[in-house]
Amino acid sequence: MLLVPKIYKVLGNKGCNSYVIEGLEGLAIVDVGSLGSEKGILKYIEAQLNASPEDVAYVLLTHARRQNAEATLDLLSSCPNAKVVIHENELDYFKRVSLVVDIEDLVVVRTDVLKLDFLEIMHMPGYTPGSIAIKFEKSIFVGGSLYINARGEITLPMQMYDRKLLLESLKKLLDFRFENMFPAYGRYIIGNAGLKFQKFMAQFT
Repeated sequence: MLLVPKIYKVLGNKGCNSYVIEGLEGLAIVDVGSLGSEKGILKYIEAQLNASPEDVAYVLLTHARRQNAEATLDLLSSCPNAKVVIHENELDYFKRVSLVVDIEDLVVVRTDVLKLDFLEIMHMPGYTPGSIAIKFEKSIFVGGSLYINARGEITLPMQMYDRKLLLESLKKLLDFRFENMFPAYGRYIIGNAGLKFQKFMAQFT
């Protein structure tokens, strides 16, 4: 499903929301879901984007919980050119969840901000120690750091590693301008997401 230009949501994904970004250097998949989700992702890329698995340049994991990272190994087996992007603080858990022992093409995020081709990646600890957010043009992918309910309201996640740390991380996003917000779980916001986020954060100041 096309959400905004160059950003798609894979329909019927298991475990989490999976998104596909159409960048100049290839496709980027944000979160892959639980076991079996790779089939839907690959089918979607081929049927809806008229692309092939070889066009996948990046598989970005906003965090390494089972419901959003378990299908990584099976997805990589069909995407020979894909590099996995993950924060160093998620690596150990990621390997246990995904059964990935060794990845030849791995981009490990070790800094607060990493610019990667058409993407900007920010370390956002709090939901998990190595959670990241991803900025692409006027959109932000927040992983599990925020939840958007059925009414379109932004909330904190019910489960988190460190609430105080998460709130400090979320303050970083106030420095970015974005129109759309795409979380790993729940609904998403298209248009005025930055303003809604500022109003949400005002309650914590």
